[in-house]
Amino acid sequence: MDYAITIENGDLSGSMTWDACTTISNNIYLSLAVERGSWFHNPAFGLRKRVRMKNTESTAALIRHDYKEALQWLIDTGRAKSVEVYSERDPSVDLHRLKLMVEVTQADGRVVSFETFREVV
Repeated sequence: MDYAITIENGDLSGSMTWDACTTISNNIYLSLAVERGSWFHNPAFGLRKRVRMKNTESTAALIRHDYKEALQWLIDTGRAKSVEVYSERDPSVDLHRLKLMVEVTQADGRVVSFETFREVV
């Protein structure tokens, strides 16, 4: 049985609980929390590390691509049907944060949502 990882806040810090995990939320969390190249078993696993970037639409597009790339293995292995990544940038509200929303449609049709923030300059 898999145990659920509870996300404490939007900065990808989480902690394990004793609750059973019934979705692929753990897979999503780990795919986005592990730095690409740092997992010995598969160097292509994880999210690319990027230096701080400017809060522009091109940066948002690049980060969305990185997130989809990090989650592509869920589709490749049949655990998910689709992965959608949306971003929201509002420099007037918070100049240094890019909000990212991820929606993964599991193989059984259920949609798992995940939200986080990325620091930008």
